[in-house]
Order: sequence, then C-alpha cells, then structure tokens
Amino acid sequence: MNLIVRNIGESCSEQEVRDFLQKQLGHYAKHIEVVDAGKPGTYATVELGANVPYVGEVIAREINGKQLGGSTLEANADPFSDEPPADS
Repeated sequence: MNLIVRNIGESCSEQEVRDFLQKQLGHYAKHIEVVDAGKPGTYATVELGANVPYVGEVIAREINGKQLGGSTLEANADPFSDEPPADS
C-alpha cells in the first residue's frame, strides 16, 4: 500500500521531505521516494508497512493538512497501485 503526498513546497529539499515523512510516519514508512524536489508539482510516494486499507486512510488523514515548506500537504492512500494517480 502506498501513501501519496502532494503539494510539497518548492523550497523543500528531497532530504527535508524524507526526514519530515519519516518523523511523521515512523515505522509505517518502509520506503520514501520524492519526485521532482524543488520544482512545482513535487510529490512523494511512501510504501507503507501495513496491508490493511483503513490504516493507510488513517495515516493519510493525519498527514493531510500538515504544513511543509510553507504549503499545506494533501495525502491519500492508494491500496491498489505503486504509481501515483494521474493529475487532474
């Protein structure tokens, strides 16, 4: 199961995003990938160490609305795919 975190501030480095998510998610974060750090549209995918869908949704609600790099994060759990959903 993956967690997808969007709306990451352009001012954040890849390491800042990783550190923030690792601190917030603790042992639930198995692997964190940050895509296009420092650019508009930066997002991160986090492979969660939980296979129960509701756990991903609870984690997404906890991350959703937190501030990082002056931006309000948007997060959602994606239990079916390793790829982020297409932007609308």
